[in-house]
Amino acid sequence: MPEDLRSYLEVLKKYDKLIEISKEVDPLKNLAGIAYRAENEQGKATLFHNLKGYPKWKAVSYMCGSREKMAIGLKTDKRKALTEVNERVNRGLIKPKIVSDGPVKEIVLKGEEADLGEIPVHVHSSSDRGVPFIGSSMQIVKDPDTGIQNVSLQRNQIKGKRKMGICVGPQRHTDIIMRKYWKMGKAMPIATVIGHHPAYYIGSTWSAYLDIDEIDITGALLQEPVELVRCETIDLNVPACAEIVIEGEVPANILEDEGPFGEHAGWSMGITTQPIINVKAITRRKDAIYYALQGARPISESQPLDAFPMESVIYNIVKNVGGTCDIRDVVTPTFAGGSHIVVVQMVPQIEGEARSVLMAALTSPYRHPKVAIAVDEDVDPHDAKALWWSISTRVDPKKDVFIIPDTLGHPNDSSLEKLPEYVGEGGVECHQHLRIGSKLLIDATKGPSRWPATMRGVFDPVFPVGYKEVKLEDFTG
Repeated sequence: MPEDLRSYLEVLKKYDKLIEISKEVDPLKNLAGIAYRAENEQGKATLFHNLKGYPKWKAVSYMCGSREKMAIGLKTDKRKALTEVNERVNRGLIKPKIVSDGPVKEIVLKGEEADLGEIPVHVHSSSDRGVPFIGSSMQIVKDPDTGIQNVSLQRNQIKGKRKMGICVGPQRHTDIIMRKYWKMGKAMPIATVIGHHPAYYIGSTWSAYLDIDEIDITGALLQEPVELVRCETIDLNVPACAEIVIEGEVPANILEDEGPFGEHAGWSMGITTQPIINVKAITRRKDAIYYALQGARPISESQPLDAFPMESVIYNIVKNVGGTCDIRDVVTPTFAGGSHIVVVQMVPQIEGEARSVLMAALTSPYRHPKVAIAVDEDVDPHDAKALWWSISTRVDPKKDVFIIPDTLGHPNDSSLEKLPEYVGEGGVECHQHLRIGSKLLIDATKGPSRWPATMRGVFDPVFPVGYKEVKLEDFTG
């Protein structure tokens, strides 16, 4: 059987990474808070069996709340996940298989029958004014020039029974494709896919070339072809084993207020203007499980889902700097929010190599990172205390800290200067979120390995006598 959300839930149960809640939970008032506490206090996803106002529904949250859980879903572990994922993708992308039917077609609602209000969409944050947003929307569109589909993870604000807002990142693939339709005066067909195996969500946040269908990346991650089925009302193919699919169109040159919404950095940008989606149909499983992907305050699911594919892409870039580098790990710390910091664990071999690696890490396809830090192999890049110890003890700001000015930043990073709006050829542009700032590079390594051991050795940590040999439980209880 193909991997899907349900097979993944069974894996989470096996590894004791899932809390099942049978008491009544309100998607509009407390689902987000319960799910947040479960992840941040116990490191577990939540499966809600009793949703107020939705008697036949279940919802799951934080199933992609950590690299550890996503790695389990990919049949690897947290430490091996980065290299394993890269090996699978580098072996070759796997094209999908078109099928005639699938579980997502068990219920088909078209036109007036389609009602977004029947889906238990939850309220994420205190900033959101009680408005529900779909955070788990994998948006599928098709390039009208090439016929290649594109998948990206975006949010949808519920605006009515058959109307949603869509937050489109400026100059990203969905935006580029949308502009092509708008220039022709046409609405853009769009399918919103909700609920599937983490490989689909990792694929949807993977920054690839415009001519690559992210579904092919998902196939590589799963090491099997993804099964796709044709939509009912639009010319798109969607995962056959998804939980829910919302079919619709983005009308040309129509922008409306969107937000406020709690962003991945942990605060809200307020109200912006964004396109809308007019819903044409909803298809789903009979017993569909809604994926209440939680955004905003770290650690939500936004940060791990940003981080995991970003780490893989950046790893692929930096390991080849100067021909080859001894790169041990790449981490974008989820606790920092927004994936604005990237940490590269490495063994620098010659002078200048660490700086070159850091510059490469900040020039990937992702705009999120603005701070890059290099640490040695004896510093755990996942450990905030170890990271700050390395910066405190191995950095001379005069020679180990560098700033690159006037660089393009992430549109949701409010610490950066916002660029002026403009209207381009062919109609309305929504590039009001472009920002410019700077990049910070910190070399927190001991120096290149070619230095004499006496030079690097002064930075080696010391430990209490017996620390590495003893286990506390052997002397207690």
